[in-house]
Amino acid sequence: MDNKKIKLLIAVLLLITAAAVGVTVWALFFREQQTVVLTPDYAPQEEEINIEAIPGDSGEKMESEEGGGSVSLSYSNEATIDISDKKAYVYFANPGKSNQDMVLQIIISEEVILQSGTIVPGYKVSELDLLKDAEKMLSPGGYDGKFVVLYYSPESGEKAIVNTEIPIHITVRE
Repeated sequence: MDNKKIKLLIAVLLLITAAAVGVTVWALFFREQQTVVLTPDYAPQEEEINIEAIPGDSGEKMESEEGGGSVSLSYSNEATIDISDKKAYVYFANPGKSNQDMVLQIIISEEVILQSGTIVPGYKVSELDLLKDAEKMLSPGGYDGKFVVLYYSPESGEKAIVNTEIPIHITVRE
């Protein structure tokens, strides 16, 4: 190789190295970080602050086999999110005949935007707080999303093996 080709090769390698360093610096310091929400293995210690008792609920539990659970759900497949007050407005109830505690998640495009505290049997929610900065991912309009219902033993707090996914329509407004 002659001297001219070596200098050209060094210049190209330096350019590639500078580009790689630039991409690395951008990825580490300037790229927006995504918040990952993990499903808890044990029910949250705190009950959901926005729960209300279900009027007229008898609280009679359903039968289930030893080590099993039995649930009843009452919900609307519509939800409204107000990004200005960072809240979701839903109808979701864990009737008193259920023998499992529940945690409700709302998911849009595989992103968890809301996760409730524990919803015990005999209670419902109609207003829930979005996760921190979740409103920044949304624009006004309609979305297909889902409720993911996580079940927990009221005695041990352990998560049940099964979850329920319910398709919902979500309207986002400012």
